[in-house]
Amino acid sequence: MQNALAVTWETVRDWWSGMVGLATLNLLWLGLCLTVILGPPATAGMYAVTNSIAHGKGHHIGDFVEAARRYGWLSLRWALANLLVGVALAVSFVFYGAVEGSIAFLIQVGLACAGALWITVQFYVWPFLIEQEQKHLRIALRNALLLTLANPLYTLVLLIVAGLVIAFSLVAILPLGVFTLSFLSLLGNRAVIERLAAYGKLPSAGRPPVSGEES
Repeated sequence: MQNALAVTWETVRDWWSGMVGLATLNLLWLGLCLTVILGPPATAGMYAVTNSIAHGKGHHIGDFVEAARRYGWLSLRWALANLLVGVALAVSFVFYGAVEGSIAFLIQVGLACAGALWITVQFYVWPFLIEQEQKHLRIALRNALLLTLANPLYTLVLLIVAGLVIAFSLVAILPLGVFTLSFLSLLGNRAVIERLAAYGKLPSAGRPPVSGEES
């Protein structure tokens, strides 16, 4: 829990230091999301920029554009996977909701838990995709799942922070445009980098990319 709070504080500090640039990129991200099709590449661009910040490097709008182009097809596959999983879980949940009996109810509970786990895993997916040498979505999903299951309290604290940020953004509206994703992506990147360093996968200085292996 202490490590998660430390990551949160570092994220707040870094976002405040780069507030103008990150707010600008957040507005750019929101504008691109309105096109729908450019939303996933823009999300990848934001995560790449905040990954650079989490590693103590600078950030420029050119980095955002380059990452959006580099991860374009991968980001669309990620969005499609989320769409398919979301539809499958929603349809299954509604179907079993119309079936009477305790077994159907238990299946609904299982589907709800699976959906919650899938959403949780997404918090770590893009940070892993950027850290990995091999940019495979399946590897990132596996790594994100393992990190989630191995650090339940750590992940819960970060999810509470993320939930509060999202709730505040939806109520106040303005933060959605200038703050929300830039902060959440920076938080996710900092969390993954901190955990990888804690597990000895990244040295405290230099932090080269983590290798992913096909399975």
